[in-house]
Amino acid sequence: MTWFDWFFPIEMLVVGLSGGVATGKSTVSNVFRAHGVPIIDADLVARQVVVPGTSTYKRLRKEFGDEYFDDEQGGVLRRDKLGKLIFSNPEKRKALNAITHPAIQWEMLKQFLTLLITGTKYIVFDTPLLFESGYDKWIGTTIVVWCEFEDEVERMMKRDNITRADAEARIHAQMDIEEKKKRAKIVIDNNGNIDELREKVKEVIAQMDKSWKPYIFRVVFGLILGVVPYYFIKYMRS
Repeated sequence: MTWFDWFFPIEMLVVGLSGGVATGKSTVSNVFRAHGVPIIDADLVARQVVVPGTSTYKRLRKEFGDEYFDDEQGGVLRRDKLGKLIFSNPEKRKALNAITHPAIQWEMLKQFLTLLITGTKYIVFDTPLLFESGYDKWIGTTIVVWCEFEDEVERMMKRDNITRADAEARIHAQMDIEEKKKRAKIVIDNNGNIDELREKVKEVIAQMDKSWKPYIFRVVFGLILGVVPYYFIKYMRS
């Protein structure tokens, strides 16, 4: 258990969103965003922490070598080439996660605290590795969006312009979607069209908006913000 796990027993405020690599998770996330719900996007954060010059970038370059970086484009990480390596090599995937996960967690923590101060009712934590990374242990509401395997393969091949073999390797590198569905509190079926998916998400949002639990957390959080500084100042003056 890491410091991240201890810090986040915040079931009332954070909603975890996951799914397969091409099951429609981004569409679901965009519907939440369109309804004013802030999103912490783990994929976006993962890109931010490996920009050239960061400590995480330097560690990756040392671990994997120059061939995975494009020096003609400023030294950026060649994500497509590294992706092929880690999806077929569990040990290399483990090494990548050991380097990037602490940096990703720290950046997500900073984003969470910023959003917490703004007073938003709840926050959606969007990550394909919600269950693999154990984040679901500190999240009360978990959502999984899914579709049939063949549809997922075809969508990924079209989206990423990759071969069927590469698409299947990426799918199998993650937790089986059936296991994710078992662990999720809410399961969204995306075997229809995009309009049907959007309507299903709107129904989920409507149900979540009725919840009173986030308000309890905010009251407690507000009391902590008020009481702790008061006693700290009092202690310093004594």
